[in-house]
Amino acid sequence: MKILVLGSFVQACCWKVPRLPLPGESLTAESLSIEAGGKGLNVAIGSRRLAPDAKVDVMLGIGNDAAADDLLRLLAAEGVDSQHVHKLAAQSGYGSGHIAANGQNAIAVFPGPNLLLTEQHADLAKPAIEAADLIYGQFETSLAVLTRAFSIAKNKAITVLNPSPWQSIPAELLDCVDVLVVNEVEVASLLNLAKSLSGLDLATASLAIQNNLDSFWTYFKGKWLIVTLGDQGSLAFSADTTDGLPISAPSYEIQAVDTVGAGDAFASALCVALGGNTISMQQALQHANACGAMVARQLGVLDALPLRVDLDTFISNQSINK
Repeated sequence: MKILVLGSFVQACCWKVPRLPLPGESLTAESLSIEAGGKGLNVAIGSRRLAPDAKVDVMLGIGNDAAADDLLRLLAAEGVDSQHVHKLAAQSGYGSGHIAANGQNAIAVFPGPNLLLTEQHADLAKPAIEAADLIYGQFETSLAVLTRAFSIAKNKAITVLNPSPWQSIPAELLDCVDVLVVNEVEVASLLNLAKSLSGLDLATASLAIQNNLDSFWTYFKGKWLIVTLGDQGSLAFSADTTDGLPISAPSYEIQAVDTVGAGDAFASALCVALGGNTISMQQALQHANACGAMVARQLGVLDALPLRVDLDTFISNQSINK
């Protein structure tokens, strides 16, 4: 299996706080962690840990600084190919996160050279794109490189897009997407819902989405719309199902500590499942939910991204929310 991740890298600095600060308020943090982060980076490393026999490439724009040097050593140690990592600026991207005791978070990101990747960088990676089984992209990198890479991959590899941080998806890019992955807030913007689905149970959220899908299928020609619903679980919708009903996967029972990176862990497992094409979508969602839960119950992201053996143990031993 070959996976190419159109990624992002930020040096992530996370402060653990009793609660999220109010505007203008200063709080004393309980701890500080600094690690390599970024949506694409997490997905690349997470995928490689879940599929140690897979070839995982990552395309990144990084700086010419100590953080970038540390990143290259990390990629080598994890077995992720770095031939499409480009030093494009003096400073790498940086991110700051405040993590509350209840698992809520507030994050700010300076993308830096992540946004300097161009169509030419995708063209340089054309052999890797055409050889891949699956391409994953997200919106912490440039739209130019995403659109060109997905257009090269169209009808050759499974293309998975997580349009986060949310912005409207250009039609040229959406036309090349096979699998669209959004959370409970993003799906509200995608489908023009009156409000976020945050806090709704799976059944209620599913009905709200189904009632607004008819127009969506007229302009989205991909295979799957996958919606993550935090501690409720996830849903997969397809225009090809005969009854129109989604595939539903409830979440696992955990005590959330830090939800940063849970969505990336979910995406890692989903990419491995879809790229390997050996399990059903129901099983893929269950694996993805489990990976998200394993990250959410710990502080930090990289150390929490599971190996395949850890995932199998978790699924065997952990209870599912009813």
